[in-house]
Amino acid sequence: MAWPEIVGNVPVVARLERALAEGTLPHAIMLSGPEGVGKTVIAERLAAGVLAAAGWPGGLAAHPDHWLEDSDAERISIDRVRSGGGSPEAGPSLQDFLALRPYAGGGRVAVMGRADRMTEPAADCVLKTLEEPPPGTCIVLCAAHPERLPATILSRCQGLALAPVPAQEIAAWLTRTQGTADAPAHAAAHLAGGRPGRALALATAPGAMAAELDAVDAFLAVAGSGRADLLRAAERLAPPSSAEGRERALAQVAAWTGFLRDVACVAAGASELATWEAYTGAARSWAEALPAARVTGMLARCVQTTDQLAQYAVPRLCYEVLLLDIFGAVPAPPRVEPPPRAPDLAPAGPPPISTSRPRARSRRA
Repeated sequence: MAWPEIVGNVPVVARLERALAEGTLPHAIMLSGPEGVGKTVIAERLAAGVLAAAGWPGGLAAHPDHWLEDSDAERISIDRVRSGGGSPEAGPSLQDFLALRPYAGGGRVAVMGRADRMTEPAADCVLKTLEEPPPGTCIVLCAAHPERLPATILSRCQGLALAPVPAQEIAAWLTRTQGTADAPAHAAAHLAGGRPGRALALATAPGAMAAELDAVDAFLAVAGSGRADLLRAAERLAPPSSAEGRERALAQVAAWTGFLRDVACVAAGASELATWEAYTGAARSWAEALPAARVTGMLARCVQTTDQLAQYAVPRLCYEVLLLDIFGAVPAPPRVEPPPRAPDLAPAGPPPISTSRPRARSRRA
């Protein structure tokens, strides 16, 4: 492949490479897939290819024909999109950018990293742009939840779906590109659930891996508690209801879901499919104490909670319902001791470290 810095999703990358080489890129592309799977990375690499940004002073980030919206704002307002809505801090709006003639004489590329966070007015404004795109323009929308976008927007984009990347590929990529040792690379790859961006954060952000394990240990420690104690545990574990807090809540519930997946594998007699080797003993204890249907129900509740958090539900309320459903029903999971850790994975302590991607720097007009 000509884009060696991208891991996984070879068919999608190859298709974009071919369209770029043949000059057949559509005016609008929708890249969908789980958060952290690499949608924005691929979109930015495509933009660099379209604009030949490698030869531009400062690269893609300084190219005047490139527009990027990839902040961690909880909602993308219409001001970020409509004409006249730009600001000195965030740079020009999408329509202001597209109203300009190409500075370098070639095409223009606009990338929206989290398009599913657009408000309804912002989405309507983008729809008008997609209906009458300026010549020589490519607009790339990335969305972890494309179903939240209007069907009219989806119908005007060429959709490409990105799948989770196998853990072995992610581990090899971390070792090759980041110099991560084999053990932490494999641990991060398994914990990431097929998302290279999350694996990168776990392997490189100080305390991120320990925070992930803290979440599982705290989950195991709740077993055996009464209803009042479960509500207090939910209050203690739940992050605040903010953009950063929601990212932390999603990371915590993802860790709990990963453990319950291993419990389900052990309960089904497929323990070789379990990925958390250090927690194999705890998973076996749960599998022996709980019916398989109960484990499946717990796993489904975690998935449902993840969807609710992604739709801006209050983390504390979600945690209360989830912990009551898992630990307050009969039969209840057994109390097990968390496994010992390596010295470099000592408990991170409160508050858990967020593994969401950093806020994108604003770009000047």
